[in-house]
Amino acid sequence: MIYYMLLILPVVLAQDQQHTTESLSTKHHQQQQLSHSNAIMGEAGVSNSQLMQPSTPARTLRPLTAGAGGDPSLYDAPDDCHFMPAAGLDQPEIALTCNLRTVNSEFDTTNFSVIPAEHTIALHILCNDEIMAKSRLEAQSFAHLVRLQQLSIQYCKLGRLGRQVLDGLEQLRNLTLRTHNILWPALNFEIEADAFSVTRRLERLDLSSNNIWSLPDNIFCTLSELSALNMSENRLQDVNELGFRDRSKEPTNGSTESTSTTESAKKSSSSSTSCSLDLEYLDVSHNDFVVLPANGFGTLRRLRVLSVNNNGISMIADKALSGLKNLQILNLSSNKIVALPTELFAEQAKIIQEVYLQNNSISVLNPQLFSNLDQLQALDLSMNQITSTWIDKNTFVGLIRLVLLNLSHNKLTKLEPEIFSDLYTLQILNLRHNQLENIAADTFAPMNNLHTLLLSHNKLKYLDAYALNGLYVLSLLSLDNNALIGVHPDAFRNCSALQDLNLNGNQLKTVPLALRNMRHLRTVDLGENMITVMEDSAFKGLGNLYGLRLIGNYLENITMHTFRDLPNLQILNLARNRIAVVEPGAFEMTSSIQAVRLDGNELNDINGLFSNMPSLLWLNISDNRLESFDYGHVPSTLQWLDLHKNRLSSLSNRFGLDSELKLQTLDVSFNQLQRIGPSSIPNSIELLFLNDNLITTVDPDTFMHKTNLTRVDLYANQITTLDIKSLRILPVWEHRALPEFYIGGNPFTCDCNIDWLQKINHITSRQYPRIMDLETIYCKLLNNRERAYIPLIEAEPKHFLCTYKTHCFAVCHCCEFDACDCEMTCPTNCTCFHDQTWSTNIVECSGAAYSEMPRRVPMDTSELYIDGNNFVELAGHSFLGRKNLAVLYANNSNVAHIYNTTFSGLKRLLILHLEDNHIISLEGNEFHNLENLRELYLQSNKIASIANGSFQMLRKLEVLRLDGNRLMHFEVWQLSANPYLVEISLADNQWSCECGYLARFRNYLGQSSEKIIDASRVSCIYNNATSVLREKNGTKCTLRDGVAHYMHTNEIEGLLPLLLVATCAFVAFFGLIFGLFCYRHELKIWAHSTNCLMNFCYKSPRFVDQLDKERPNDAYFAYSLQDEHFVNQILAQTLENDIGYRLCLHYRDVNINAYITDALIEAAESAKQFVLVLSKNFLYNEWSRFEYKSALHELVKRRKRVVFILYGDLPQRDIDMDMRHYLRTSTCIEWDDKKFWQKLRLALPLPNGRGNNNKRVVSGCLSGRTPSVNMYATSHEYQAGNGGVIPPPSARYADCGSNNYATINECAAAGGGRGYKPIPTSASAAAAACKFNTMNQLSKKQQRDLSVAGMAKTLEHQHHHNHQANRRSQHEYAVPSYLPSAAPAYDSVDYAKQQIRNNANCECVNLGTAKRAAGKNPASGLPSSFSSNFVPPGGASYNCKKSCSCIGDDELLCSCGGGGGIGVNLLESGTQSSVTMSSSSNNSRQPELTHYESNLSLNDDEDEDHDQQKNLWA
Repeated sequence: MIYYMLLILPVVLAQDQQHTTESLSTKHHQQQQLSHSNAIMGEAGVSNSQLMQPSTPARTLRPLTAGAGGDPSLYDAPDDCHFMPAAGLDQPEIALTCNLRTVNSEFDTTNFSVIPAEHTIALHILCNDEIMAKSRLEAQSFAHLVRLQQLSIQYCKLGRLGRQVLDGLEQLRNLTLRTHNILWPALNFEIEADAFSVTRRLERLDLSSNNIWSLPDNIFCTLSELSALNMSENRLQDVNELGFRDRSKEPTNGSTESTSTTESAKKSSSSSTSCSLDLEYLDVSHNDFVVLPANGFGTLRRLRVLSVNNNGISMIADKALSGLKNLQILNLSSNKIVALPTELFAEQAKIIQEVYLQNNSISVLNPQLFSNLDQLQALDLSMNQITSTWIDKNTFVGLIRLVLLNLSHNKLTKLEPEIFSDLYTLQILNLRHNQLENIAADTFAPMNNLHTLLLSHNKLKYLDAYALNGLYVLSLLSLDNNALIGVHPDAFRNCSALQDLNLNGNQLKTVPLALRNMRHLRTVDLGENMITVMEDSAFKGLGNLYGLRLIGNYLENITMHTFRDLPNLQILNLARNRIAVVEPGAFEMTSSIQAVRLDGNELNDINGLFSNMPSLLWLNISDNRLESFDYGHVPSTLQWLDLHKNRLSSLSNRFGLDSELKLQTLDVSFNQLQRIGPSSIPNSIELLFLNDNLITTVDPDTFMHKTNLTRVDLYANQITTLDIKSLRILPVWEHRALPEFYIGGNPFTCDCNIDWLQKINHITSRQYPRIMDLETIYCKLLNNRERAYIPLIEAEPKHFLCTYKTHCFAVCHCCEFDACDCEMTCPTNCTCFHDQTWSTNIVECSGAAYSEMPRRVPMDTSELYIDGNNFVELAGHSFLGRKNLAVLYANNSNVAHIYNTTFSGLKRLLILHLEDNHIISLEGNEFHNLENLRELYLQSNKIASIANGSFQMLRKLEVLRLDGNRLMHFEVWQLSANPYLVEISLADNQWSCECGYLARFRNYLGQSSEKIIDASRVSCIYNNATSVLREKNGTKCTLRDGVAHYMHTNEIEGLLPLLLVATCAFVAFFGLIFGLFCYRHELKIWAHSTNCLMNFCYKSPRFVDQLDKERPNDAYFAYSLQDEHFVNQILAQTLENDIGYRLCLHYRDVNINAYITDALIEAAESAKQFVLVLSKNFLYNEWSRFEYKSALHELVKRRKRVVFILYGDLPQRDIDMDMRHYLRTSTCIEWDDKKFWQKLRLALPLPNGRGNNNKRVVSGCLSGRTPSVNMYATSHEYQAGNGGVIPPPSARYADCGSNNYATINECAAAGGGRGYKPIPTSASAAAAACKFNTMNQLSKKQQRDLSVAGMAKTLEHQHHHNHQANRRSQHEYAVPSYLPSAAPAYDSVDYAKQQIRNNANCECVNLGTAKRAAGKNPASGLPSSFSSNFVPPGGASYNCKKSCSCIGDDELLCSCGGGGGIGVNLLESGTQSSVTMSSSSNNSRQPELTHYESNLSLNDDEDEDHDQQKNLWA
């Protein structure tokens, strides 16, 4: 690379002056690109400061090919991009990488035409993943890159791939589009049809991580050369959307097709053309597939690798892998599979090589599922629910090439000897984490090539002599974490090649005899057992043993001959035992040992144990009881030594080995070291851990000759002061980093010897380490009454103090005389401090028992503390000459008198403390000399009088404390003359209550309330009665003659009883309001549960809307398809059957083929209340669709009443602004609320007619149904063909019982692909079977009798054409008026008067609470689209138990009844359609019923076929 750069540098320098920035598109475009003439990304009204600009290297020019004149042409990369050679340095092809913020978004405009087209064969576009802005690819964006072979676009938040985006890329071989929209759930990625029509030569296509929900039909058909397709990490829900389903194998029968399914048939035929692709690799993992249907990948004849892992697949069809003739690797891991079909690998038996089924819920394993897969090499069944019942001799029969078998994390309890009879090629067998209790003899005998056997984490108790027979090449045996209490001495006799043996985590008490003479053993793990003693011959014959682990046992001593038979032992682990004695020389018998662990034992001395072990490199003796240590105890070759958590008080080096040792890492933390010096640490040390000791002293030059030092831990010790020489090291070269020291957590003292530590990291000379935790270091202040500790980095020079007794400056010449002002002598019983510059001089004489001012206080004293003494007075001129004194503490010293000259000369005094003394009065001139005083503390004295003007000269006074004295008439308003006063304290005095004085006092309190910190406690005293001055009522003052007078009228006392009553009433009223507010929800529920109150309320005009009276349904429920079970089986079951509501459910009752917005609005308008079940599934699926949002907006405008049921956890970040607005303005009920049902009933209107509990009016929901297949159906419609024949129930269930292991059998496929269908043994199941047969036969009869061609119409459509005149006067939800004359009206049928018809061939059993009812007139039936959802009062359903005999053509209409009762049976079928679908616990039957009942509709021409209709409904 360096040679290449040197080669092109002269060319670039020579042509850089002549090169002009130009784009390779058109000249007109060049003129438009001003500031971005050679940049892909241009900004659209956004500055660089608004969005983070991606790193854009400078434009690079590269010589490519030499022109005619010999000058090579240059490759001009855009400013946003950088390039690399695509094939080699000598090839002209270029791979270009561009880092953009976005592509054609609101922030940027993108121009790809500036990319040179001549040599660019690979283009990689990377957007900024942190910017959530929608990008866009324009049509023909890359049309000029005709030579482009590889295109990659990642992290660009694209929403659509248009059909012309890839125009011009005919040579494209590799395409990667990863928008990572999965991180932005609201943004889906859509691909238009024919988007890949131009790129027909595409070989690899990666569309992963795009949040794709659906794909156009046959989108990949044009890619005939495609070999690898990646669709992982999307939101695909149907395998058929990939377009690889082989529809040629699906059974079709044209004679059975209904005319009502013409539209569905056309739609199916349009997509039935299968694509013949040569795909070899397909990855559809991390999607939302639930079912793997038959022939789903049937067209991929050459597919070798199929990855469907990490989906939600729970059912797999019998022929799910049909057509995959070349499939070699199948990954179905991390799904919800419970069982697998028997013939799943029927077509791949001779080709499949790897099958991965781990992390599922497989509990049923067909014995023939994997049999005779003679090419299978790897089978992973781990992390399932497989028991020993499903594994027998036929499970793995014929797997003659299997190499890896993983059965770990299952529930196996035993292994039969014949299970592995054909696995003689198996090399790795994993049985970990099962429940095996024993291993039978010769279980593994057939596996002659097995080299790894994992049996850990089972319940094995004993290993007998024949359990491992036949394992001659076994090298790794893992038996750890079992319950082994013993091993037979001959257990390993056939495992002569065993190298690694794990027996840890068992209950062994001795070293097993079976280990002897295992000459190939390399490692043995006996840790975590109960071994107490080791015999001298325990390891006899283990001459090649490399590692021995005995951690966590109960060993107490090690003898000299314990390890004598282990000459090649290198690693020995004896940690966490109870070893107290080790005989000297015990480890010397193994000359090659390199690492020894003895931590966690009870050793108190190691002298003579390791000194003669020249090969020892690693030694851990931590957590023992060592009290002494010398470097002579370990060999000089030792490199790693751990001594932490012992009782060492010093590190001795009696033999001076600090230069001979090769120790690199030393850990002596958590000991009792008190001092370290240069000899305590070897010179070769690199890492030194001395933390958590008792170190107080670090000698100078301790680290001087440690040239390899990189880190030292000295934190959490007892270091108070540190000399700068203690951390000095030899100069470090520039190319090496300075050593890192950690010294925090020590009780440093801020003395004058440690001020250097604050600036050590800024020292330019490389002779001092870098303190890494300087910000965490605190130091203790020597003399500071405000704070004890301060962060070191915040300390000022005045905080670094040192003590002194006597000091004489160099310029002072009178120190030898007694009277010398420049001599600094600390008074007796005092402590004196100074800083480095002597600008701070502190004299501390507190509590020194002085009775008068101490003599010889230094003249330069800046702070004087004489508090706590026994002064009677402070005489005049006591502080004369101390002109630098700034702080004076004379408090608590029994001072009774101060004079005018006491503080003479203290011009610089700032703080004066005289509190807690016995001062009686202030005469007026005591503080006149203190013109700079800031704070004056006189509280807690006996001051009774203060002369006027005492504080007048204190112009800079800020704090004045006078509380706790005996003041009575001090004119406090004089303090207004002190402009800087911000804190005054006046409480706890004996202020006078005289009216004249008190008035002015109160006035001052009002004006200075912010300054007086104790104004609330200031009070006056009269006749031993205290009255607070700040109180507004009742404060007394006294006249001169002693007559008491209130400052406010006393008439208020007469009103006290009235005030008391008013107060009680006020409190009671607001208590009632507060109680009503707190229990408002409970009161609403109580009122709702009281029938009389609710009847009264809902009968009033305010509660009943006239329009709601005409709405046939009580509530319409919108919800997510994935929450259908919750809505149908819980909400609807309770509201419809138990309470009596009439509900319209979206996925059960609404016409799903109509436009979603119109269908949703129409269904909601048919109900009195709109209810939306809001869950995570609804947010990610339905709410992300525009139709749902627009419908909800329209409903809110019309109704303005929405009830939200919050179901499950709702991610707040995924709730958009519209939904948040609705949640704030609507009624929300949480499913987890313990009063959920009460609140829901309170939110819903009263049900229409409590007697008709199961009666549901669905004219606005079902009237528009078409016979098309439900687009929202999950797994129920995969196997159902359009218009397929439904065999009789007996035939279907007979087929179901033929195969006990099939997941989806043939009868289930014919009936709708429903999965497990048990034989109907219960009454409800038999009734459902009877109902399906009746409806199917009726549909056939209708197809045969009705001769009019065309599409079948619904009741509403027919009513529109035939009864236009009656439509105006008829309500939109009324029963259609064009029914046959004999048919009763919907609301006029009197079921109590209907006769019950019984047939001798059918015995009907009442499954409900009401009796069976049928019509009198056999011809009085209802149309199918109406009667299929009509329920008679009482909600009864019926079950026909006896078989019916039918003759001739009438058998098509023969049901569970005879004679003229056909109309009754039809009505019963409709009744069961409603009752069973809403109340049966088997909710999966609903899509089938929906499919068949949609076929029961009338023909267009009613007049022409009137007689046929009568016959039909007779």
